[in-house]
Amino acid sequence: MGALQGKTIIITGASSGFGEATALACAEAGANVSLVARRKAELERVARLAREAGGRALVCPADVSDDEQIYAAVDRTREEFGAIDVLFNNAGANMSARSIADTRPEQWRWLMDVNLTSAFVFTRAVLDEMKTRGDGLIINLASRAGMQPSLTAGVTYSASKIGMDALTQVTNQEGNPHGVRACLFNPGMGDTPIINMRPKPFSAEQRAKMIQSEDIAATIVFLCSLPPRVTIDLISMLPTQK
Repeated sequence: MGALQGKTIIITGASSGFGEATALACAEAGANVSLVARRKAELERVARLAREAGGRALVCPADVSDDEQIYAAVDRTREEFGAIDVLFNNAGANMSARSIADTRPEQWRWLMDVNLTSAFVFTRAVLDEMKTRGDGLIINLASRAGMQPSLTAGVTYSASKIGMDALTQVTNQEGNPHGVRACLFNPGMGDTPIINMRPKPFSAEQRAKMIQSEDIAATIVFLCSLPPRVTIDLISMLPTQK
């Protein structure tokens, strides 16, 4: 029996990168995975691999900047799998505009919706259920940019990741008395499609030294495997070689 046998996990941004790897690792550990992202075809591919790994998988195409689509994905997950044990707020994006001068207000709002507001809405959609049940885990993937904001990461991206810290802390304040736990996960540079937004491309050698998707996935499985009495509120992960 897998370490996550029978647990139901919602994974946002599940069509590639960290989300895809986490979905497959959780499915291999026995979890029911609800896969959320915009690209249905890619979600179907990940779902097929998750089922081959031994888990159950549900495809929930959704634009996480749309509140109604978020609520619909959560409702579909409950209908298919029952109570939600874990929410992994992994969806995120960046853009080429990094400075205040280059960032238009509509770009700021869009990236905040994807990176931060979506995590709040998903959390709001599952928190009461978890509190009533007396158990639940919410993992918010942020970034080292939330600890060390920079122009390299961008003003909007950095601000959104600092916001994830606040969301996690308040979730623990509200949820811990009812057995609900939240963890802020701040990885450093990762080899995912988002780094293609950087103005200067990375070499294959540089990318190989970065945090890999399977490293994130293994950490998520570890967090989900811990007993409810334990709260890890913050994980910071860095590549060993820069």
